[in-house]
Amino acid sequence: MKRQILFVLIFMFAATFAIAQQENQFTQFMYNKLYVNPAYAGARGIPSFTALYRNQWTGFKGAPQSKLLSFNSPLFGDRVGFGLTVSNHTLGIQNKWDASMAYSYNVEITDESSVRFGLQGSVQYQGLDFSDPSVEIRESGDQSILYDEELTQYDGNFGMGMYVNIKNTYFGASIPHFFPSELGINPNQVPEIARNFAHFYFMAGTMVPINSKIQFKPSIMTKYVKGAPFDLDFNASLMFDEKFTAGLSYRLGGDGTGDSVDLLAMYQVNSLGIGVAYDFTLSDVNEAATGSFEVLLRYDLIKERGDMANPRFFF
Repeated sequence: MKRQILFVLIFMFAATFAIAQQENQFTQFMYNKLYVNPAYAGARGIPSFTALYRNQWTGFKGAPQSKLLSFNSPLFGDRVGFGLTVSNHTLGIQNKWDASMAYSYNVEITDESSVRFGLQGSVQYQGLDFSDPSVEIRESGDQSILYDEELTQYDGNFGMGMYVNIKNTYFGASIPHFFPSELGINPNQVPEIARNFAHFYFMAGTMVPINSKIQFKPSIMTKYVKGAPFDLDFNASLMFDEKFTAGLSYRLGGDGTGDSVDLLAMYQVNSLGIGVAYDFTLSDVNEAATGSFEVLLRYDLIKERGDMANPRFFF
């Protein structure tokens, strides 16, 4: 119990003193770990499907939208994990697809602790549709604009991660895309080319019993990329009767003043989990748009209710 309390205090310290992003982000990161960490594949000990939809900055024309579908499962007992993720992200005239395959290997330390090491390979497609009738050309002669054309580009990448589970506590570190890649499509070879550099992620969470019916579940995820501000998401949730979870998150903004405050809820009944989240925007974007929302569905292939006793089921 003392170790769990210390872990919670570390969370509070990190959330207080951490002062940010190119890759897409999700508010319900604690239920979508495979997206950023291949070592998570198979970590819950059961085959599991996850579908997620995010609509960011509702009311803002051309605002980001994200859709994701993933599957992960242990193989050969609990020794090996396998995962697949497909996601689509749109922003204005940009349309991006990502597909990745993850492999993890589990090293058991004790009956209640293990370390997983993960690798993944991924393929990315991105397109820019300048023929979209909604495009407004404000500066004619811009060399980066190919009028009335649709451009496409494909890239491959490689990622790695580590995921540690100690009883009812976890933490992990990962680099989902190791090699830098071009951001956007630039057939005219304009001198300045934007690039997407490796993103470094750290995640952690625990589950602290308050009584026989209520559990406290804090979690945190940090993101760092060269040339961009440090980013942090912190969540504090309560789980009631091993079915309903409700919580509050805070996302640190790039200017250090905060990006959003988020409300989350998750209801788990047998094999089906339904999660929702709503972000209240704190940045200047809220002058032109309302908040962001997410909907998550998770379906687990479990045979009996007894699996619910394993804390990994809730992570």
